[in-house]
Amino acid sequence: MKYIKLNGIVLKETDFEDTSKILTLLTDKKGKIQVISKNCKRTHNSLIGVSQPLIYSEFILKKSNDIYLIVSASIIESFFEISKSLDQTIYASYFIELIDNFLDFEQEDENYLRLLLNTLFLLKNNFDKEVLARIFEIKVLSISGFLPNLIYCNKCGRTDIDEVFFSFEEGCIYCSSCKKKHNPSITLDTIKTILLINATELKKIHKIEIPNHVNKQLSSIISKYISIILQKEIHILDFLKFIK
Repeated sequence: MKYIKLNGIVLKETDFEDTSKILTLLTDKKGKIQVISKNCKRTHNSLIGVSQPLIYSEFILKKSNDIYLIVSASIIESFFEISKSLDQTIYASYFIELIDNFLDFEQEDENYLRLLLNTLFLLKNNFDKEVLARIFEIKVLSISGFLPNLIYCNKCGRTDIDEVFFSFEEGCIYCSSCKKKHNPSITLDTIKTILLINATELKKIHKIEIPNHVNKQLSSIISKYISIILQKEIHILDFLKFIK
């Protein structure tokens, strides 16, 4: 029986039998995996604390018959206080949903974990949630290889473009001469912001500021682009707009 030591954060939980849970973890060594937390719903069980969403822990797992079981775990960082704020809870759920959709099980890429941890830390410390959402969306697109080409016209190759138009289907830009009728315009400020976010290291993303007019266009364009890539829409943030 093989034992594995790794760090991971609980993304989701599902009840399993009467006293246990199946946890979806985002880990540093195995990517996204599912594990069984045996008897963690019992009051005095040692796994009760580490078996909650938004808890980042060190885990010792054993794998038997292709199933991961938690042997022991200790908390490294808790983001559970985010759940005390409805706004923060909704945004955290959105970030988790994006990663869950972009990342396949056991697709090893530690960048997703680093991005989520940095983002949750800023969220917990009351960083602007809308700005954080735009940063997270663009970073996820970059990590997953779906960041659109924003440097040159996809048809003629021009880089000195005054009027820029975005293609959702192709993930690229066109100049005014090459654009198709249904391609919406995108401002140079918005393009510069996307490129800035992509180039900024995770430890420095707290320094990024996004003007309201840029954030509005980014929100519209990026959310639609993501829905086309995933072939589904993620409506979690719509609920926040509805209740406000």
